[in-house]
Amino acid sequence: MKELRFTVENQPGALAKIASALGEARVNIDGITGLGSEDTGLICLAIDDPGEARRILQDLAVDFKENEALVIDIPNHPGELATLLRRLADDGINVQSLYAGVERNKLVLTVDNVARAKEILRIA
Repeated sequence: MKELRFTVENQPGALAKIASALGEARVNIDGITGLGSEDTGLICLAIDDPGEARRILQDLAVDFKENEALVIDIPNHPGELATLLRRLADDGINVQSLYAGVERNKLVLTVDNVARAKEILRIA
């Protein structure tokens, strides 16, 4: 899965415009996080059709960075996140982004060593 990371103006409708364009193109958002500051908002989207999403963002003149995202099931129990993060940290892997997926118990993360993280987490 791919994550697209970009900033938008921190004003009403900025993200709605992008979400609408993605929806009209039938691009599904599998995970989303956002954080606003005074003038801008940082948005990370895990999407199912990166080619179409790239085209839409380019058409909207949105500069973005693309990363490979890992989407994993995580049990909803105390300490599960800590265990997962400790396994990555013990192998020197840095987590660059982390957020909940739109489906229950899904976790989206980007890391600095995708291949090794896949081995550790047993992701094909």
